[in-house]
Amino acid sequence: MLKGIIFDMDGVLINSEPFHYRVWKETLRERGTDLDYEVYKDCIGSTIGTLMQILHKHYGISLEDTSLREEMNAKKEELIRKEGYPPLIPYVKELLEKLYKGGYGLAVASSSPLSYIEKVTDHWGIRKYFHSLVSGESVENPKPAPDVFLKAARQLGFSPEECIVIEDSENGCKAAKNAGITCIGYKNPDSGKQDLGRAYMVIEGYEEIDCKFMEKVYCHSHHLPALVCETSRLLIREMKKEDIPRLMEICGQETSRDACEGVARPLSEELEGFDSYRTYMYELCDMGYWSVLKKDTGEIIGRAGVEPKFWNRKKTVVELGYIIDEKYRRQGYAYEACQGIIQESAKRGAVYLHCRIKSGNKASVNLAEKLGFQKIDYRLEDDGEDMEVWRYTC
Repeated sequence: MLKGIIFDMDGVLINSEPFHYRVWKETLRERGTDLDYEVYKDCIGSTIGTLMQILHKHYGISLEDTSLREEMNAKKEELIRKEGYPPLIPYVKELLEKLYKGGYGLAVASSSPLSYIEKVTDHWGIRKYFHSLVSGESVENPKPAPDVFLKAARQLGFSPEECIVIEDSENGCKAAKNAGITCIGYKNPDSGKQDLGRAYMVIEGYEEIDCKFMEKVYCHSHHLPALVCETSRLLIREMKKEDIPRLMEICGQETSRDACEGVARPLSEELEGFDSYRTYMYELCDMGYWSVLKKDTGEIIGRAGVEPKFWNRKKTVVELGYIIDEKYRRQGYAYEACQGIIQESAKRGAVYLHCRIKSGNKASVNLAEKLGFQKIDYRLEDDGEDMEVWRYTC
């Protein structure tokens, strides 16, 4: 279960990486040293101590040169007085508000000094959202070691497996990976060409990120079933292996056979293929058939969903399908489930949804019309003459 979300600060909460490079470049220029960005970028996401090691390696600067740190801090304060603090990343405050109201424990785990983390979060009015502020200078090993994230998780009171990290740097993604924490990489164009390949997922902005998105990333990274959508009476979530016997029972009902492709497959094959199906459909395609449950009892009463299909070896479509246990039919559950899925599909970027219905299946034809589908003049090569194709425009 997702309980904690840990944010890096520089490049994730505030767009500060260009600012930090400028601080160091101007400080060193006054000493007669020209700091190359290709040298500097290796320390992005790590501590001042790491940068001092890099400066020692490339420019011969002493690791014990405390005056350089003092000059850097003075330059930072000078630029902040003249130009203000680096700006918040767009939509980050809105995201923090959503997550805080969602009941998650929030922390900052940054390589910056704690005093600077406090000043930044106070200045931008976001400190109230965080239950913990952790500096990389307070742990033994800086990023890419996991120490700062492990400390943040401890201070939140959660295990690493109960958290997500949001990072913009290669060092930060490595640190999250080393901590055993699911990482979302934020592709900040001002953070340089960072390798975010160790992140479970990479995003380019926060405007569409919310609690539901975080839950889905967490569930997928831990191979757990994520909630797809809910209606007044139903929960629609990704299937789990334990659902399959019940779903096969529903598909095996005499009145369901024409509606269920592959129903003849034995249970052992369905169970054996489920892990691959989950990885491909849910985690890669963000589609699939999902379990339909009654909210009041938790009983599985059907399955419904959308899958990518390749029609006539040339046309890729998204096809809607559903089946409801016969004892729950004619009670509006099919319409409710399909309507919820149509709305969710539109949110996920679907343009058209298609379905195939036998002309004699009056209940499904009526449902398609009620949902807003229109019959189109198209036929699949392997379909019988009685199979109709319907399309919905999202």
